[in-house]
Amino acid sequence: MRVKLFFIFLVCIAMAGFLQFKYDSHTDYFAEKNVFVALPPGQTLKILSFGFQDLTADMLYIWAIQFYSTYHYNNRFDYLEQVFNTITDLAPQYKEVYIVGSWIMALEAEDIEMTLRLLDKGSRNMKNEWIFDYESAFYCYKNLKDYPRAVRYLKKAASKPGSPSFIKRRHAHLVYMEDDLRKAYAMWVEINKNAKTIIEKDASFKHLYQIKFELDKQVLESKVKQYKEKYGRFPSDLTRLVRVGMLDKIPLDFTGKEYFYHPETGKITARRMFKWKRR
Repeated sequence: MRVKLFFIFLVCIAMAGFLQFKYDSHTDYFAEKNVFVALPPGQTLKILSFGFQDLTADMLYIWAIQFYSTYHYNNRFDYLEQVFNTITDLAPQYKEVYIVGSWIMALEAEDIEMTLRLLDKGSRNMKNEWIFDYESAFYCYKNLKDYPRAVRYLKKAASKPGSPSFIKRRHAHLVYMEDDLRKAYAMWVEINKNAKTIIEKDASFKHLYQIKFELDKQVLESKVKQYKEKYGRFPSDLTRLVRVGMLDKIPLDFTGKEYFYHPETGKITARRMFKWKRR
Protein backbone atom coordinates (compact mmCIF):
# COMPACT_ATOMS: atom_id res chain seq x y z
CA MET A 1 0.00 0.00 0.00
CA ARG A 2 2.82 2.40 0.91
CA VAL A 3 4.59 1.64 -2.39
CA LYS A 4 1.42 2.46 -4.37
CA LEU A 5 0.94 5.74 -2.49
CA PHE A 6 4.57 6.63 -3.06
CA PHE A 7 4.22 5.85 -6.76
CA ILE A 8 1.07 7.98 -7.02
CA PHE A 9 2.89 10.79 -5.23
CA LEU A 10 5.79 10.61 -7.72
CA VAL A 11 3.36 10.65 -10.65
CA CYS A 12 1.61 13.73 -9.22
CA ILE A 13 4.94 15.49 -8.74
CA ALA A 14 5.99 14.66 -12.30
CA MET A 15 2.66 15.87 -13.71
CA ALA A 16 2.87 19.07 -11.69
CA GLY A 17 6.41 19.65 -12.92
CA PHE A 18 5.37 19.04 -16.52
CA LEU A 19 2.41 21.42 -16.28
CA GLN A 20 4.60 24.06 -14.63
CA PHE A 21 7.17 23.65 -17.40
CA LYS A 22 4.51 24.06 -20.12
CA TYR A 23 3.16 27.18 -18.37
CA ASP A 24 6.62 28.68 -17.85
CA SER A 25 7.55 28.14 -21.50
CA HIS A 26 4.70 30.42 -22.58
CA THR A 27 5.01 33.01 -19.81
CA ASP A 28 7.56 35.81 -19.55
CA TYR A 29 7.66 36.54 -15.85
CA PHE A 30 9.97 39.49 -16.34
CA ALA A 31 8.05 41.23 -19.11
CA GLU A 32 7.11 44.80 -18.28
CA LYS A 33 3.62 44.96 -16.82
CA ASN A 34 1.35 46.99 -14.60
CA VAL A 35 0.31 45.82 -11.17
CA PHE A 36 -2.50 46.68 -8.77
CA VAL A 37 -1.95 47.03 -5.03
CA ALA A 38 -4.75 47.57 -2.53
CA LEU A 39 -3.97 48.08 1.16
CA PRO A 40 -6.43 49.04 3.87
CA PRO A 41 -5.49 52.14 5.89
CA GLY A 42 -3.09 51.56 8.74
CA GLN A 43 -5.73 52.20 11.39
CA THR A 44 -7.94 49.51 9.83
CA LEU A 45 -5.06 47.05 9.72
CA LYS A 46 -4.36 47.73 13.39
CA ILE A 47 -7.82 46.43 14.20
CA LEU A 48 -7.57 43.50 11.79
CA SER A 49 -4.17 42.47 13.20
CA PHE A 50 -5.77 41.68 16.60
CA GLY A 51 -2.93 43.23 18.58
CA PHE A 52 -0.15 41.95 16.32
CA GLN A 53 0.38 45.23 14.49
CA ASP A 54 4.20 45.08 14.85
CA LEU A 55 4.24 41.60 13.26
CA THR A 56 1.92 42.83 10.51
CA ALA A 57 4.19 45.83 9.93
CA ASP A 58 7.23 43.50 9.72
CA MET A 59 5.50 41.32 7.13
CA LEU A 60 4.44 44.33 5.07
CA TYR A 61 7.95 45.79 5.26
CA ILE A 62 9.54 42.57 3.99
CA TRP A 63 6.96 42.41 1.20
CA ALA A 64 7.62 46.08 0.32
CA ILE A 65 11.37 45.49 -0.04
CA GLN A 66 10.67 42.59 -2.40
CA PHE A 67 7.99 44.49 -4.29
CA TYR A 68 10.18 47.56 -4.91
CA SER A 69 12.99 45.28 -6.06
CA THR A 70 10.73 44.02 -8.88
CA TYR A 71 11.75 46.42 -11.60
CA HIS A 72 9.48 45.11 -14.37
CA TYR A 73 6.39 46.50 -12.61
CA ASN A 74 5.99 49.76 -14.51
CA ASN A 75 3.65 51.48 -12.07
CA ARG A 76 5.00 50.25 -8.74
CA PHE A 77 5.69 53.79 -7.56
CA ASP A 78 1.99 54.66 -7.81
CA TYR A 79 1.54 52.96 -4.42
CA LEU A 80 4.82 53.94 -2.80
CA GLU A 81 3.59 56.57 -0.35
CA GLN A 82 0.50 54.55 0.53
CA VAL A 83 2.57 51.44 1.30
CA PHE A 84 5.03 53.17 3.62
CA ASN A 85 2.34 55.28 5.27
CA THR A 86 0.42 52.10 6.05
CA ILE A 87 3.48 50.43 7.58
CA THR A 88 4.37 53.49 9.68
CA ASP A 89 0.75 53.87 10.79
CA LEU A 90 0.95 50.31 12.09
CA ALA A 91 4.34 50.83 13.75
CA PRO A 92 5.05 54.56 14.21
CA GLN A 93 8.37 53.85 15.99
CA TYR A 94 9.75 51.62 13.21
CA LYS A 95 12.81 53.75 12.43
CA GLU A 96 14.22 51.64 9.57
CA VAL A 97 11.00 51.87 7.57
CA TYR A 98 11.22 55.66 7.38
CA ILE A 99 14.88 55.55 6.32
CA VAL A 100 14.58 52.78 3.73
CA GLY A 101 11.29 54.16 2.45
CA SER A 102 12.89 57.57 1.98
CA TRP A 103 15.76 55.98 0.03
CA ILE A 104 13.32 54.30 -2.35
CA MET A 105 11.35 57.53 -2.76
CA ALA A 106 14.43 59.66 -3.39
CA LEU A 107 16.74 57.34 -5.30
CA GLU A 108 14.29 55.11 -7.16
CA ALA A 109 11.13 57.19 -7.60
CA GLU A 110 13.08 60.51 -7.56
CA ASP A 111 10.24 62.23 -5.72
CA ILE A 112 11.93 64.42 -3.11
CA GLU A 113 8.76 66.05 -1.78
CA MET A 114 7.31 62.59 -1.07
CA THR A 115 10.61 61.72 0.61
CA LEU A 116 10.38 64.76 2.86
CA ARG A 117 6.78 63.96 3.82
CA LEU A 118 7.80 60.50 5.05
CA LEU A 119 10.83 61.83 6.95
CA ASP A 120 8.69 64.58 8.50
CA LYS A 121 6.32 61.87 9.69
CA GLY A 122 9.23 60.03 11.26
CA SER A 123 10.38 63.24 12.96
CA ARG A 124 6.90 63.80 14.39
CA ASN A 125 6.51 60.24 15.63
CA MET A 126 10.05 59.96 17.04
CA LYS A 127 10.67 63.43 18.41
CA ASN A 128 14.15 62.75 19.81
CA GLU A 129 15.59 61.21 16.63
CA TRP A 130 17.88 63.59 14.72
CA ILE A 131 18.42 61.37 11.67
CA PHE A 132 15.12 62.23 9.97
CA ASP A 133 15.72 65.99 9.95
CA TYR A 134 19.34 65.48 8.95
CA GLU A 135 18.32 63.30 5.98
CA SER A 136 15.72 65.91 4.99
CA ALA A 137 18.38 68.62 5.08
CA PHE A 138 20.59 66.53 2.80
CA TYR A 139 17.84 66.10 0.19
CA CYS A 140 16.92 69.80 0.33
CA TYR A 141 20.56 70.78 -0.16
CA LYS A 142 21.63 68.15 -2.68
CA ASN A 143 18.51 67.56 -4.75
CA LEU A 144 16.32 70.64 -4.40
CA LYS A 145 19.10 73.22 -3.96
CA ASP A 146 16.77 74.76 -1.39
CA TYR A 147 19.38 76.04 1.07
CA PRO A 148 17.09 77.97 3.46
CA ARG A 149 14.95 74.85 3.87
CA ALA A 150 18.07 72.75 4.45
CA VAL A 151 19.20 75.23 7.12
CA ARG A 152 15.85 74.86 8.94
CA TYR A 153 16.13 71.07 8.94
CA LEU A 154 19.73 71.16 10.16
CA LYS A 155 18.81 73.56 12.94
CA LYS A 156 16.06 71.18 14.02
CA ALA A 157 18.38 68.15 13.83
CA ALA A 158 21.08 69.92 15.85
CA SER A 159 18.58 70.69 18.62
CA LYS A 160 17.72 67.01 19.19
CA PRO A 161 19.26 65.35 22.27
CA GLY A 162 22.30 63.28 21.43
CA SER A 163 22.72 64.69 17.93
CA PRO A 164 26.37 64.35 16.78
CA SER A 165 28.57 67.43 16.71
CA PHE A 166 29.06 67.33 12.94
CA ILE A 167 25.42 68.41 12.48
CA LYS A 168 26.13 71.73 14.21
CA ARG A 169 29.15 72.19 11.97
CA ARG A 170 27.14 71.51 8.84
CA HIS A 171 24.39 73.83 10.06
CA ALA A 172 26.90 76.62 10.65
CA HIS A 173 28.56 75.97 7.28
CA LEU A 174 25.23 76.18 5.45
CA VAL A 175 24.39 79.44 7.23
CA TYR A 176 27.73 80.74 5.96
CA MET A 177 26.97 79.48 2.45
CA GLU A 178 23.76 81.48 2.58
CA ASP A 179 25.86 84.60 3.23
CA ASP A 180 24.49 85.23 6.72
CA LEU A 181 28.06 86.00 7.74
CA ARG A 182 27.56 87.49 11.18
CA LYS A 183 25.26 84.71 12.33
CA ALA A 184 27.62 82.10 10.89
CA TYR A 185 30.59 83.74 12.63
CA ALA A 186 28.81 83.61 15.99
CA MET A 187 27.93 79.94 15.44
CA TRP A 188 31.54 79.04 14.60
CA VAL A 189 32.81 80.95 17.63
CA GLU A 190 30.57 78.75 19.78
CA ILE A 191 31.75 75.60 18.00
CA ASN A 192 35.38 76.70 18.45
CA LYS A 193 34.84 77.35 22.14
CA ASN A 194 33.43 73.85 22.70
CA ALA A 195 35.74 72.02 20.26
CA LYS A 196 37.08 68.74 21.62
CA THR A 197 38.62 67.18 18.52
CA ILE A 198 41.17 68.24 15.93
CA ILE A 199 38.48 68.11 13.25
CA GLU A 200 36.27 70.55 15.17
CA LYS A 201 39.17 72.90 15.91
CA ASP A 202 40.42 72.84 12.32
CA ALA A 203 36.96 73.37 10.82
CA SER A 204 36.16 76.23 13.17
CA PHE A 205 39.51 77.93 12.53
CA LYS A 206 39.09 77.77 8.74
CA HIS A 207 35.55 79.12 8.88
CA LEU A 208 36.36 81.90 11.33
CA TYR A 209 39.34 82.92 9.20
CA GLN A 210 37.31 82.95 5.98
CA ILE A 211 34.23 84.63 7.43
CA LYS A 212 36.27 87.38 9.12
CA PHE A 213 38.04 87.99 5.83
CA GLU A 214 34.74 88.30 3.95
CA LEU A 215 33.35 90.71 6.53
CA ASP A 216 36.53 92.80 6.56
CA LYS A 217 36.73 92.72 2.77
CA GLN A 218 33.25 94.21 2.50
CA VAL A 219 34.22 97.10 4.80
CA LEU A 220 37.63 97.73 3.26
CA GLU A 221 36.56 97.59 -0.38
CA SER A 222 33.59 99.83 0.39
CA LYS A 223 35.90 102.43 1.95
CA VAL A 224 38.38 102.11 -0.92
CA LYS A 225 35.53 102.79 -3.34
CA GLN A 226 34.48 105.86 -1.33
CA TYR A 227 38.08 107.07 -1.36
CA LYS A 228 38.26 106.79 -5.15
CA GLU A 229 34.93 108.60 -5.56
CA LYS A 230 36.24 111.44 -3.39
CA TYR A 231 39.86 111.67 -4.62
CA GLY A 232 39.62 110.22 -8.13
CA ARG A 233 42.07 107.36 -7.51
CA PHE A 234 42.54 104.32 -5.32
CA PRO A 235 44.54 104.90 -2.13
CA SER A 236 48.19 103.92 -2.43
CA ASP A 237 47.88 101.83 0.71
CA LEU A 238 45.20 101.07 3.30
CA THR A 239 46.66 103.41 5.92
CA ARG A 240 45.41 106.30 3.76
CA LEU A 241 41.87 105.33 4.82
CA VAL A 242 42.82 106.01 8.45
CA ARG A 243 44.62 109.24 7.64
CA VAL A 244 41.58 110.72 5.89
CA GLY A 245 39.24 109.57 8.69
CA MET A 246 37.37 106.88 6.79
CA LEU A 247 38.49 104.16 9.23
CA ASP A 248 39.65 104.19 12.85
CA LYS A 249 42.06 101.30 12.18
CA ILE A 250 42.82 98.72 9.52
CA PRO A 251 41.34 95.30 10.41
CA LEU A 252 43.68 92.31 10.49
CA ASP A 253 42.94 88.71 9.52
CA PHE A 254 41.97 86.05 12.09
CA THR A 255 45.62 85.30 12.85
CA GLY A 256 46.50 88.97 13.35
CA LYS A 257 48.25 89.48 10.01
CA GLU A 258 47.63 92.19 7.41
CA TYR A 259 45.54 91.58 4.32
CA PHE A 260 46.98 92.05 0.85
CA TYR A 261 45.83 95.26 -0.83
CA HIS A 262 46.09 95.78 -4.60
CA PRO A 263 46.14 99.57 -5.26
CA GLU A 264 45.76 99.17 -9.03
CA THR A 265 42.34 97.42 -8.61
CA GLY A 266 41.28 98.39 -5.09
CA LYS A 267 40.78 94.72 -4.21
CA ILE A 268 41.58 92.98 -0.91
CA THR A 269 42.84 89.39 -0.65
CA ALA A 270 43.83 87.19 2.27
CA ARG A 271 46.89 85.04 2.83
CA ARG A 272 44.66 81.97 2.88
CA MET A 273 41.49 81.32 0.91
CA PHE A 274 38.91 78.59 1.46
CA LYS A 275 36.83 78.42 -1.70
CA TRP A 276 33.61 76.84 -0.50
CA LYS A 277 31.41 79.16 -2.50
CA ARG A 278 31.27 78.71 -6.25
CA ARG A 279 29.32 81.86 -6.87
